[in-house]
Amino acid sequence: MLIHISQTSSTPMYEQVLSEIQRLIVMGHMKPDEMLPSIRELSKELMTSGITIRRAYQELERSGFIYTRKGKGSFVSTLSEEKLAKWKLDQVRVPLLESVVQAKKLNLEEEQFQDLIKHIWQETDEH
Repeated sequence: MLIHISQTSSTPMYEQVLSEIQRLIVMGHMKPDEMLPSIRELSKELMTSGITIRRAYQELERSGFIYTRKGKGSFVSTLSEEKLAKWKLDQVRVPLLESVVQAKKLNLEEEQFQDLIKHIWQETDEH
């Protein structure tokens, strides 16, 4: 499984695992009803505790990204387009909110901030 985690990140390990699996599902790298690695397998692969992986899986199940069948394992849920779109927006919302707060602290005008975002958006299209 292509999960990238950082041992030095301030983000808790289970949140990193959770976010990475959500990203794989949303981006279509994991398909509905595809089986996830067992907790033991993934903890070994990522060199982390089973408790960490279990917590990530529990949160994924609680949020509807996966479902678990007793004795069978955990599987990717079928997600609506609405849920996929909401997740993508939520991923951008937090860092964007921090930027808006910083811009307001610096007394930037809303139009200046919007122009900056448009400029950055266009810059990334060029690369």
